[in-house]
Amino acid sequence: MIKVENLNFSYQKGVQIINNLSFEVPQGSIYGFLGGNGAGKTTTIRIILGLCKADSGKVFINGKPFSGKSYQQYRKIGAMIEEPSLYPHISGNENLRLLANYYKVNQKRINEVLELVGLSDAKHKKAGNYSLGMKQRLGIAQSLLHNPEILILDEPINGLDPRGIKEIRELLFRLRDEGKTIFISSHILGEVEKSCDNLCIIDNGTKVFSDKTTNLQTLLFKEIQYQINCNDSKKVQEFFLKNKVKTELVDDTNIIISLPNDKIIAEYLKQIMAENVSLFEVRKKKNSLEDMFIKLTQTNN
Repeated sequence: MIKVENLNFSYQKGVQIINNLSFEVPQGSIYGFLGGNGAGKTTTIRIILGLCKADSGKVFINGKPFSGKSYQQYRKIGAMIEEPSLYPHISGNENLRLLANYYKVNQKRINEVLELVGLSDAKHKKAGNYSLGMKQRLGIAQSLLHNPEILILDEPINGLDPRGIKEIRELLFRLRDEGKTIFISSHILGEVEKSCDNLCIIDNGTKVFSDKTTNLQTLLFKEIQYQINCNDSKKVQEFFLKNKVKTELVDDTNIIISLPNDKIIAEYLKQIMAENVSLFEVRKKKNSLEDMFIKLTQTNN
């Protein structure tokens, strides 16, 4: 659906912003594009949309080179970069009518997208009086007005409260279920983890990961980690150190251990209990996307 091949871009000679970047966005997925502030996310989006010209490399939309000059190609894409462009002194409905004239769509379609983003009851309210979450949803409505196949959203949940973030997440799920391909740039890792099927992570303009979200854990953490809650974590640590097992002491009652597989944990626990240690809970530790992002970018640096 979207394919990027060997993109390079610099704003000035010697300052490389995008470095040989390649990735492919599967059709009908929510694709997360991650990186820290200044990593090159927005610049990459501008190149994909034809708003910036790459020094080298190619962008393909539906298998065809994207020139940025074809109206028919642009009609397949809806986009919101950083913040929605709204006229605050007119209503949400009127903001959409301005775009509707360009796209040659009628009031029925305006009503459909307002319903889709949950703004039907506020469509006559001035956009300047919308909450931040409502403005973001109106911006998404703008990008959906011409019913594109692909949606490109740059930081769509930036600055939103938990309720607003949840509303946007549920909206994206509905759009994906309707068959749309959604490309999201963000640095809010916890939300990307909940929403995205696939990821591309960049650091200083260089790709450091591109695959299914679920495969990142396997790539970075070859060992299985367990968190043990007990009555004497120091005693448990001594036991595992004698057995040459890596440990991380959390506090007096919690310890994290790292094992090469899950076949030996049961035997170790039997031996610990034989030494009069009370075990309250043993659970496999799942690393968050934040943990994995930090580990990956530290490794790259």
